[in-house]
Amino acid sequence: MIIYLIAITVFMIQCFILFYIYLSQQKRFKKDMQNPYEPQQDLNQFFYFILLPCLNEGKVIKNSLNHLIDLKGRMHIIVIDDNSTDDTVSQAQSVAGPISIIQRKLPNAQTGKGDALNSAIPEINRIISEKKLDSKKCIIGVLDADGVLSGNTIYKLNQSFQNSDTDAVQLRIKMKKPEKILQTFQDVEFFVVNHMIQLIRTYIKAVALCGNGQFFRVSSVLSKLGNKPWGNALLEDYELTLRMELKGLKIKYVDEAYVEQEALKKVKKLIRQRARWSQGGWNCWKYFKQITTSNVVTIGQKFDTYFFFIQPILNILADFSIIFLTFDFISHYSDNPEFIFIATIIMTTVSFFFGTVFTLIYHKELKLHDKCNLVIQKDDMINENMHLRKTILSIGLISYIYVILFFSLIISCYHLLIGHTSWDKTQRN
Repeated sequence: MIIYLIAITVFMIQCFILFYIYLSQQKRFKKDMQNPYEPQQDLNQFFYFILLPCLNEGKVIKNSLNHLIDLKGRMHIIVIDDNSTDDTVSQAQSVAGPISIIQRKLPNAQTGKGDALNSAIPEINRIISEKKLDSKKCIIGVLDADGVLSGNTIYKLNQSFQNSDTDAVQLRIKMKKPEKILQTFQDVEFFVVNHMIQLIRTYIKAVALCGNGQFFRVSSVLSKLGNKPWGNALLEDYELTLRMELKGLKIKYVDEAYVEQEALKKVKKLIRQRARWSQGGWNCWKYFKQITTSNVVTIGQKFDTYFFFIQPILNILADFSIIFLTFDFISHYSDNPEFIFIATIIMTTVSFFFGTVFTLIYHKELKLHDKCNLVIQKDDMINENMHLRKTILSIGLISYIYVILFFSLIISCYHLLIGHTSWDKTQRN
């Protein structure tokens, strides 16, 4: 009971802080969004290396490449094929533009996303030397193979990297064409909840990189982390965040531009994906001592790291507490079904509160982006005028998604116990 109360208290405090920070940033955000393509600038002042790690991405890679080469600014795209068995390579080769393709072969392939990304660094160094580029003006970006950037991305990245203190930038993330309820949940989760978490992290100077839409300056990051900046954790983006923080590198969050990605349609795929992410989080525990004893990592960054580490443990214990308390409550009041019914209604109403608020904010954010003409494709805004049934279902799923994701946490713990460390890639829809 105590663990459950601690967990629910932490959750409620976290949500209210999210709402407060979000509301406090609205004036600034609306002002920035009035003209998302400002300020006027030389779009060629930086050179971008865009990395797209691929394993059987034939369904999506061509569309992503076509969108990338349409962006303004100087860039070179590097497709990293991790021994795909489909037509990924031929699809990439069919797109004309400044594109290189690195083909990794077994047994030196499929050893993790971090390894795949690191394999592109020699090619980047070669191009920098060949073109005589200034590494301070060179930026490495990482997109998922299905990733598509909003049209103003280069404007906002240039604006951020003009500050020499900015070593890395993380963009906002959104889901493509979220039709099904499960896809809508993922859109709310990334476009709203994760966005709000990044706003809090901005406030405490602890912004975290994500697997999609991360960018960093070549000169500062490679000089501090070497030619293999990514580690081998299954959550390579958060591991890179910790490694940057340990070296005093500064990460900024940009919410006026976004990257879109494909949302999963099936619960089984979602559980498998989140199990991998959860296990990746456990992998990062190896940095606990370094973070704790570091004189470089700030108090805010340490707090964020500890919370990230402890939250899944608290979630597992709370979920078991909920299961036990539910059965205990039913057995205790089995002779009073009216009371059980009333209690269920009250608890359901309370639990729906936060899901309702997140859904309302989601609608508001969609309308704002549409109004500012900052939409990659109109279908991304399919939930802008969501009908009542879908709204209620979305609120319910947002409120009770922990029931589904509980299995992801258990699977991740099981994989740790049996020593399962391979990259379980989620297949495309």
